[in-house]
Amino acid sequence: MKVALLGMGTVGTGVYEIINEEKGNYFANAQDKVSIKKILVRDINKKRNPKFDKNLMTDSFEDIINDDEIETLIFAMGGMEPEFTFMKKAMEKKKHVITANKAVVSEHFDTLLDLANKNNIMFLFEASVGGGIPIITSLKETLKINRIDEIKGILNGTSNYILSKMASEGKNFDDVLKQAQDLGFAEADPSADVDGYDVSRKLAILSSIAFGSHIKDEDIYKRGIRNVSKADMEMFENLGFVLKYLAHSKLVDDYYCASVEPVLLSSKDIMSNVNEEFNIVSIKGNIIGELQFYGKGAGKNATANAVVGDLLYIINNGDKKDELDISRKLSNRGLEEFEGKYYIRVDVGNHDDFKSIIDMIDEVSKIKKMMVEKDKLFVITEELSASTVNLLAEKLEKYGNSIFYARIVGK
Repeated sequence: MKVALLGMGTVGTGVYEIINEEKGNYFANAQDKVSIKKILVRDINKKRNPKFDKNLMTDSFEDIINDDEIETLIFAMGGMEPEFTFMKKAMEKKKHVITANKAVVSEHFDTLLDLANKNNIMFLFEASVGGGIPIITSLKETLKINRIDEIKGILNGTSNYILSKMASEGKNFDDVLKQAQDLGFAEADPSADVDGYDVSRKLAILSSIAFGSHIKDEDIYKRGIRNVSKADMEMFENLGFVLKYLAHSKLVDDYYCASVEPVLLSSKDIMSNVNEEFNIVSIKGNIIGELQFYGKGAGKNATANAVVGDLLYIINNGDKKDELDISRKLSNRGLEEFEGKYYIRVDVGNHDDFKSIIDMIDEVSKIKKMMVEKDKLFVITEELSASTVNLLAEKLEKYGNSIFYARIVGK
């Protein structure tokens, strides 16, 4: 099989190395079975490592799409466009498509699946969620027997790195974020990671597959982690909790609920011990029960491994039709299924503010634990719905006070 590689960034480089340097069991004996014929790059004249064959480089997508020998396109470009347009053109030319692009898959999942089915080609995207964890393949296999009604996971290495380092080193959010940026773990603009957009896209893909309905990033509630403080982390340790940035979706009858938000887990919970760049995904089947998948969620080798795994699937199963169906109509009920005790920390300006804040909390939670340290009020509420606590938080924020809150899960 001859393939084209679109993009030579981190992931594209990793894919090239696995195939051309004959890494792994398959490629050590597959010289005549698969080869990269063309590589799409923005600048052919850019200086690159000599091991990358410059004769394969092109800056024209037309060179690739009009080459009848090329059967599969591997997309490692990033961004919504031109990747989405190129994918559609490739499918219309009856070429298989592999991508690691979570943004394109989550937004245009239905369109791309329909095109793949119409043109009888494969559309694979294992690398779009969980890096090296084979979660999408496992999810599809589990669905052959089980109904899956819940997904939970830690799906972003950058935010997990920040929270892990804050907990272990006793530093503030801004300091650890800068450390992550200096080390290359976080982008100059960290919004996608710390405000939930990256996680939400991944959860949208997993939930769409599991629930059989196209769920988009915009359909998922998101709340970031920017407001967590060193004082919060110290309190979590004292209470026996660990803070994690959790993706969570539930299917109930003909509706679903989905969120990406900070939650508190018992320090004994398996997910509490998933740190730094590692990811974990939990799926719950009606027959098999809970399954958990753990591994490196990002990085050149982990992601490239998933991409090349998709390529091998096409080589061995290219004549099979994907039975994935996301045409079911489900209603979105936001946060209706999420409730529990909540941790709330409020910075209090003066005595009058303190009284007003207590009164506001009393309106929604009569039973609670309360601690005061200097100018900070810490509260553990009774069981409340997520929407109730969100409304309370809005009132407290209008007071001009710094606030952080998180649902307590499983305790």
